[in-house]
Amino acid sequence: MKLPFLSRLIEQDEVYLGLFLKEEEGTVLVMIKKQGQIVVREKESFTYTNGWENLADDVDEILYRLEKKLNVQLSKTIFFVYSHLVDDKTNDIKKPYLNKIKDLVKNLELQAMGYIECFEAVSFYLEKKEEASLTAVLLELDKHQLSLFVYKGGKMDYKMVLARTDDIVNDFIQATEGLKTKAMLPSRIILYDSDNVDEAAAKIIGHRWSQDYFVQIPKIAILKEDEVLEGLVDVFSGQIKGKEPEVVKESRPANEPSFGFLVGQDVAMTETVEVNQPSIAEKPKKNFNLNMLPKLPKITLPKIDLSFLKGRTGIFLGIVIIVMSLFANEYFFHRAQLTIYLPSQVIKKSVTETVDFKTASQSADFSESIATTGKKDIGNSAKGTVAISSFDDKERTFTKGTSLDAGGLKFILDADVKVASSTLAADGSAKLPGKSNGAITASAIGPESNLSKGQRFKIDDLAKENYFAINDSALSGGSKKTIRTVSLTDQKNLEKAVVDKAQKQEKAPVFSKSEEVIPDLSETKLTDAKYSNEVGEESDKLTLTAKAETNYFAFDKDMLSGKLISEVIQDVKPGYKTGKDSVSFTIKKVKKTDTSLKLDLDAKVKAVMDFNKEEAVKKVLGKNHGDLEKILKSDFKVQGFNVVIQEPLPFLKNFLPVFKQNLLIKISSL
Repeated sequence: MKLPFLSRLIEQDEVYLGLFLKEEEGTVLVMIKKQGQIVVREKESFTYTNGWENLADDVDEILYRLEKKLNVQLSKTIFFVYSHLVDDKTNDIKKPYLNKIKDLVKNLELQAMGYIECFEAVSFYLEKKEEASLTAVLLELDKHQLSLFVYKGGKMDYKMVLARTDDIVNDFIQATEGLKTKAMLPSRIILYDSDNVDEAAAKIIGHRWSQDYFVQIPKIAILKEDEVLEGLVDVFSGQIKGKEPEVVKESRPANEPSFGFLVGQDVAMTETVEVNQPSIAEKPKKNFNLNMLPKLPKITLPKIDLSFLKGRTGIFLGIVIIVMSLFANEYFFHRAQLTIYLPSQVIKKSVTETVDFKTASQSADFSESIATTGKKDIGNSAKGTVAISSFDDKERTFTKGTSLDAGGLKFILDADVKVASSTLAADGSAKLPGKSNGAITASAIGPESNLSKGQRFKIDDLAKENYFAINDSALSGGSKKTIRTVSLTDQKNLEKAVVDKAQKQEKAPVFSKSEEVIPDLSETKLTDAKYSNEVGEESDKLTLTAKAETNYFAFDKDMLSGKLISEVIQDVKPGYKTGKDSVSFTIKKVKKTDTSLKLDLDAKVKAVMDFNKEEAVKKVLGKNHGDLEKILKSDFKVQGFNVVIQEPLPFLKNFLPVFKQNLLIKISSL
């Protein structure tokens, strides 16, 4: 017998939650299956309040609003992620992000169905839209990460993930270093999903690419976020249609869901399992299976003597069918989610705490180049000869290096010059000077010392009336030009550029789950530094190759949270409780000693009223909405509540289930 409420229940169950998680922001999608196709009913984007630390709280607030608005219970969840969140070696989400997703699934009591990498949905969307195999370079841009994918004829030939810098062109060049032949890159670049994607596209377009990378000028296209989401939803829709194409075998950990993790446990062994290979038209890259439905419990019915029903069998069977239908409905289909909002107390305090620290280091080789800024003049000094005249009554020797001056220009004698004493003219009417020629060189380089003949020179500090020199021919050979050289400032700036590059590209080592790295304390030192030129050498460019070693410092966050709780425990109201998960803090100042860290903190501790969940379940089972409000507010002093009931029978839509396992209670606070 087909009961009419079953079809309505299936429609209610065909609701899926999609979480598109990026580095610093995410998108929540509520998807509903209509006529075999997945459509997006609601979409809401959000920015993480404290990175991935408070991810569960951020998502919980949005789910509360959406569940209340749509009157649905969201459980089945598919995750959409960028490639830099996925470990290529294990083909699983990287452990730090995986742990946060595990916490989210556990705390919000979600059913994780799997994850899909964004680039696969983008390639699927483009091929479906263009009805042709994809040949292009995909650039997936997140806040601080870049992923590059090279597609040829619908197949991915190359993939690279690296940290982003301010220079998108240089990032592109570094990402393609692993390609054996760059000239074979497709002349089409598609960028998607970043707050500055237009700026990145403009820089790529404006760069003059050599034929080492592209045979012809590449065409740039930008994929909007709505198009990316459409591709993600299309791939997910194809996954849940339940088609049965060719079965292939793949090695994967036993009992591992396609999501890549199990909440509360790790994969321990590997076995060969059968998975469905999607058809080419659907083209999702990852094998993806929905979680198996739980087995129904066996129900043993006692044997009943029905001999007394002679003549009344029809009536009795009708009653039995009705009773069993009601029981089956109540046991299997009548479900509810009750979210209880408890009074809370937030305690804020500025404190100083001392904690121990752990260190870890990472090193890598780096190379960086900058344009030189040093300047130096080079050239030749002007040269020539002069006739030195002396009115001295005796012979005089002008030594090598003697200074001569003409119009402010300095010259020196190249060698000693002897000049005879002065004599009288034959008629005795005049005194004639002694004369001798000598070679001179300008003290400074440059063409300004190329003097014409007949210039008069003053000799040292001697009286110019008695001692002077005149050049009988022009002085020549003076020249000057300015060249770029390596300066000490260039070397220091280059060292800083390498250190900055190392700090951006090197990722902090993985400490334990409870430990947190303090970025401001990270120290980077350069070793084995080699410069392409020395200080003062002529060069337009200076290159430095060095090994950068970065030391990271981390502290135990749980231990610090415990100390902060002890600081405020006396301020917590009676009947309220708190825990390490309710502690948040901001580090204002940190001082490191040889053995510990001194932290100046703005701390916030949230205490929530104690609540007996088991007792509440016992009292509210089977109650209607009016009684529920009275019980929760009078007996348990709750601040508010929200209830979502899944019930196909109209006359029971206002009642909670009578079976404990069908009632899900979530605790929150305002």
